[in-house]
Amino acid sequence: MEENLDNTQIVEDSNDTMSEIIEIEKTEDIENPKLQVDLEVDQLDGVGAVTKKKLEAFGIKNIIDICVRGGQEVSEITGVDKSKANNWVFNSQKILEENDLVRKTDMDVMELLEYQENQPRLASKCDAVDGLFNGGLVSESVYEVYGEFGCGKTQLCLSLTAEAIANGEDVVWIDCEDTFKPRRLKEILIARELATEENANEMLEHVKYFYTPNTEQLLGTVDSLSQLMQELNVRLVVLDGSIGQFREEYLGRGHLSVRQNQIARLMTHIKNISFYFRCVVLFTNQVQSDPSVMFGDPVKPIGGNIVAHASTYRVYFKKSGKKRIARMIDSPEHEMLDAPYTLTVKGISDVEE
Repeated sequence: MEENLDNTQIVEDSNDTMSEIIEIEKTEDIENPKLQVDLEVDQLDGVGAVTKKKLEAFGIKNIIDICVRGGQEVSEITGVDKSKANNWVFNSQKILEENDLVRKTDMDVMELLEYQENQPRLASKCDAVDGLFNGGLVSESVYEVYGEFGCGKTQLCLSLTAEAIANGEDVVWIDCEDTFKPRRLKEILIARELATEENANEMLEHVKYFYTPNTEQLLGTVDSLSQLMQELNVRLVVLDGSIGQFREEYLGRGHLSVRQNQIARLMTHIKNISFYFRCVVLFTNQVQSDPSVMFGDPVKPIGGNIVAHASTYRVYFKKSGKKRIARMIDSPEHEMLDAPYTLTVKGISDVEE
């Protein structure tokens, strides 16, 4: 009789353990929906072992990468017809939409309105600058901030990073000018009372940092972000000084077409990253002076029309004595307004009256 009771207890304990396992698996399903969906490239018709190996050699490891790179690049990598590569992109997009991993591309207007209104905003906590963006930066968008040195471009990036990581979200920072200082980010976190001396270092671990001293490493880093973006809760991707590297390396008119093609490739990838990973992409840009401008501001961003058209929002930072001015230059929804700000220990801050 005692032996039967023991066996019964063992069965009950086993059932309790199985229930716990099932409950854990359910929780993991909710937290990591992408991990429960087959993202392998060989599920696409015509992608065999050889083609898969070619794709992986160029950093294309799943169907999200197929969409980010696009049919033209996939065709060049694999050697297949452009029409076949386009079909892979189309089918990959369809799989992602069916599993709610990306926004559906055939939403009606009211669905799109509700979707956009419910998007969370990442605010810098500088009211004047945030006001330019109706309260903050939204996901699935590419933001360009350009201006001369010392106008606060990097400080805006640091301020947004501090707010994101303080909320437990991750930030990918691609440093093209070797100007990222963790000490400064820590200072902003403490000055804004988002962290203390004791836990500030722990928050810094939410920043995934890459230094790219040349354009080859920059493009390679951007191409390899997919796996990291899937594993983390990335809210913001920063490319600090990216376009300037192309100006430094591709000198002279003889290299202009090559330079613009490389910039176009970069812009296409970061634009797709913002959409497929539902994050904010912010890149800073350098400026040049146009000697043909006789009246008005001769300052304009580098990179040409390729950069201009790829950016969802374009903001010009300029100096004005001790304070700074942020001007909305291009936006599909905002007014072309000016916002005064200043640079303090807290990063980008409102001007005190």
